[in-house]
Amino acid sequence: MTERVNIAFVGAGKVGCSLARHLAESEAVRLVGFFSRRIESAREAAAFAGGVAFESLADAAAAADLVFVTTTDTAIAGVAGELAGCGVGLAGKIVAHCSGATGSEALAACREAGACVASCHPLYAVSSRFDSWQELGRAWFTLEGDGTACNVLEALLVSRGNHVTRIDAAEKPRYHAAAVMASNLVVALYDMAAEELARCGFERTDAEAALASLFLGNAEHVATDGVAASLTGPAARGDEATIERHLACLDDSNRAVYELLTQRCREIAARRES
Repeated sequence: MTERVNIAFVGAGKVGCSLARHLAESEAVRLVGFFSRRIESAREAAAFAGGVAFESLADAAAAADLVFVTTTDTAIAGVAGELAGCGVGLAGKIVAHCSGATGSEALAACREAGACVASCHPLYAVSSRFDSWQELGRAWFTLEGDGTACNVLEALLVSRGNHVTRIDAAEKPRYHAAAVMASNLVVALYDMAAEELARCGFERTDAEAALASLFLGNAEHVATDGVAASLTGPAARGDEATIERHLACLDDSNRAVYELLTQRCREIAARRES
């Protein structure tokens, strides 16, 4: 490795642009550029984050010490094969992908070609191609893969203020399920709550807005004080009569979700008291 790590990105979407801009703020990084199937996407990413738009995958690989594959999950293994066969020696290089659900074994072709490989996933919902990079500083990252690759990636992320945890490849599906629970499934639960408010007489858009302060305030307390200390509501105070009234007015799937999660709240409350 050189004193500054030369980093290239294969894929110029939300994660690629955001992570590139985030890492490029480090003095330890030289962002060399982007390769994308659409050269226009690579040019937009380079104009935003730095570096150049590479005309070929081989050019990107040749310029980089560290190549991030920030494509869709289903494309990772194919890109790894193309990198391994692009005519550029991968010995001494690092290749990492950013999938939460897929392990580093998806980059096996690069490992066989001499590279050290890893998965590097931000535990964060990257929703914007050009804005989310400003939020990545508070994201926790998860690493899995070859030791050398993980050491380099951890050093870079720590230099940007990120917390890092290493996990075993076999736990990637469980890890990703946990991320979905805390992110995507919460959106579904919020939608259910807004639906119930709409049935009370709220306009649907007002229902979503009305829940915001409750939702954001609770999320902040959970993040700051922990789950047990932040639990409120009827399950926390053992108010089974109120819970029964809630169950009586809810229908079908909403009732089932409420009942299941209320039992978990009872368990959290018991844990707090023990």
